[in-house]
This record gives sequence, structure tokens and C-alpha cells, in this order.
Amino acid sequence: MISKDVLQNIFESYRKWTIVFEGNSSGDIKYSNSFEKMVCKLHHLNFLLWEEENQARRLDLDDTTLVKIKRTGHQLNQQRNDAIERIDEWLLENHYGHLADTDLPIRTETPGSALDRLSILSLKKYYMEKQLERGDVGEQHIEVCRSKLDVLLIQKEDLELALSDLIRDLNDGRIRMKVYKQFKMYNDPNLNPHLYGSTRSINNDKN
Repeated sequence: MISKDVLQNIFESYRKWTIVFEGNSSGDIKYSNSFEKMVCKLHHLNFLLWEEENQARRLDLDDTTLVKIKRTGHQLNQQRNDAIERIDEWLLENHYGHLADTDLPIRTETPGSALDRLSILSLKKYYMEKQLERGDVGEQHIEVCRSKLDVLLIQKEDLELALSDLIRDLNDGRIRMKVYKQFKMYNDPNLNPHLYGSTRSINNDKN
């Protein structure tokens, strides 16, 4: 089972991981267990995706650069979804698989999905805190960001509590969980008509 201490350590690590990622020294992170390593990898993907999304909003980019950034973002998002599924698969294989075939109730969100949301909330909190340190903006901007930060703190606390309850119920055998496959069709050249259609058109042109 995933202990309360392991989960709490992850809650406290999101900020530390983000600081390490900013310094481009993710190889220096030491993991206490496989679960923590997977969650950190998911957080790293969200960190990289955040950076790509920020870049994509620049107004001084040429079309070629913008397309490159967006495609990198799409690749990272697919890896992120894969990482969420991998966390849930690992939890089932190593801890909660004995509950899978029971008639116990399930929750609308898996642990992997909740950890992903918590990762994103942690990034929002981290970067909103940075806004409070800016010296190139007025007090009104600071106050708006401080108000938003207060909301983010409440949301983060609520999600941490909900995730803790979810893990506790799994540990106690009150609920079961499943792995829910994303099946992102737009990333699959065999399922996205704009991809397999264009490929067929190119092949026909060659003939």
C-alpha cells in the first residue's frame, strides 16, 4: 500500500522538484521509491509542457518556430498521458490489483489523474508566488496575484485531502480502481483523418 508518509512526502516535493527543474539539474534528484520516481517524471513533463505553452503565446515568433513549439507540446502531452496511465498501472500491479475484480465502488478519478492535477496546481502556485516578487509591476498587479494565490492554496489543500482519502480508501479495501486508457486519437496517424487522409493523398499524387 501507499503509506500516508509516502504521499505526504510527494506533496512536499513538488516545489523542490520544480526548483531543480529550473536549474536543469533533474539528474540530482534522489528518489525514495519507484512510486515517487514516477510521480516526479510526470511533474517534469508538466514543467516542460508549461514552458512550451508559455513560449507558444509569444507574439514575435515566426510560423515555423511556432509550429515546432506546438508539436513539441503535443509530444510532451502524449508522454504526460502515458505517464499518468503508467502510475495507475503500477499501483494496480503492485498494490491494488487484488481489488480489481470485486464489486467495490470506484471513484471518478484515478490516483494518477489526481497526481497530475496536483502537479499542475503546484506549478500554478509556484509561478504565482514568483509574480509577487516582481519589481517591474505595480501594487495592483501584486494584489491581484496574491488574491489568486490564496485561491490556489485552498484548491491545492483540497486536492491533497481528496487524494489522501482516495489512497486511504484503497488501502482499506473500500473501493477499487481501474486504468482508464486515454486513446488520444489525434496523435495516432491511423486514427486521425487529417493524418491518414493526407498520407493517402500524398501517395496518390506520387502514383
